[in-house]
Amino acid sequence: MAQVKADSYGNLYIDNPWYIEDVTAAAADMDITITEEQAQDVLYAVANNFDANIGINWEVFYYHLENYRKD
Repeated sequence: MAQVKADSYGNLYIDNPWYIEDVTAAAADMDITITEEQAQDVLYAVANNFDANIGINWEVFYYHLENYRKD
């Protein structure tokens, strides 16, 4: 769930955390079994390829899981 937070300077921002458990849940949706290390790799891939026009959502996790499985 997204939350509005303030940094140490009082600047507001939206925080919308995603967790390793979200990666493993998406993998389960796709009938993919992954290790915690692989889930971390996928989480980093999602973060490192972030596109503000798309955001982060389940489809983004499915996309990166599919690419991870191909590698």
